[in-house]
Amino acid sequence: MRALRRILRQVELSSKELEASHGVTAPQLLSLLVICEQGSTTQAELSRHILLSASTLVGVLDRLEGKGLIQRQRDTVDRRRIHLVPTDAGRQVAATAPLPMHERLVRGLPALVPARRESLAEHLEELVDMLGAGSVDDAGVLAPGPIPQPPPCPISCVHA
Repeated sequence: MRALRRILRQVELSSKELEASHGVTAPQLLSLLVICEQGSTTQAELSRHILLSASTLVGVLDRLEGKGLIQRQRDTVDRRRIHLVPTDAGRQVAATAPLPMHERLVRGLPALVPARRESLAEHLEELVDMLGAGSVDDAGVLAPGPIPQPPPCPISCVHA
């Protein structure tokens, strides 16, 4: 339990530090890193790359654009396509911000021998089952915003 608490706490602290120091959340930074790496990409391509739903990504991109870190540019040939392009300020943030925690994890996992990675994956799946989290969305990054509340418990499940 202590290890799990430390991990959850580190996720929280890293997110707050990133936003305080660079003005972006982890999903915003991850999106910005991909946009900078690609030079130009579409929302659909970015959504597939970082495993965020298109509806969640819209808010992330709106905030990045509002902060002056990206621009949306209409394709000159196909006016229906919108390209996401980093601004100079966006490139600066991408170059100086620390990697989001989940990205450090993704980059660190290959250092484990395959048998150790498989064992870790099996144990984590057991933990997912114990916590009843099997149906929880496994998006590549945490989406900002409020945590959805479960539906109300029917009267029959209330115990006196």
